[in-house]
Amino acid sequence: MSVYLNDHVPCGIYCKRCPGMKVYNCKGCREQKGQIKDFPTCKTYECVTTKGYNFCFECDDFPCEKLQPIVNFEIFMPHNSKIYNLLMIKKLSLVKWNEICEEQSDLYYKGHKVRYGGDNLTLEKKDPNLYKHKKEEETKG
Repeated sequence: MSVYLNDHVPCGIYCKRCPGMKVYNCKGCREQKGQIKDFPTCKTYECVTTKGYNFCFECDDFPCEKLQPIVNFEIFMPHNSKIYNLLMIKKLSLVKWNEICEEQSDLYYKGHKVRYGGDNLTLEKKDPNLYKHKKEEETKG
């Protein structure tokens, strides 16, 4: 498990997809002890490590206000995927989540949800007849 810890931040961000890795030459929150560039030390990182946990979901207070998207950051990927990632690590284990998180993050970054059908997320192109069939059924009914 420890081999994968540096790829997954205590708050759930998957480091390899974080723009900070390139923009700020970040080595990851764990290696940099929650201090990225000249920004203040991350309060979430401090909270998790002070309590002796690896991830937020291990805490009795999970989920807490520290994971709430902040107006300036909720539009920035991967900040709005933290809770999902944490729940998947908790559900599957870090080792199993690490095996599929690259594929899952592709869906997050590149995928779309097909409207009017509740289809699963997909990277496939949308069926061009999807809306036509729906409209035809509406006119028949």
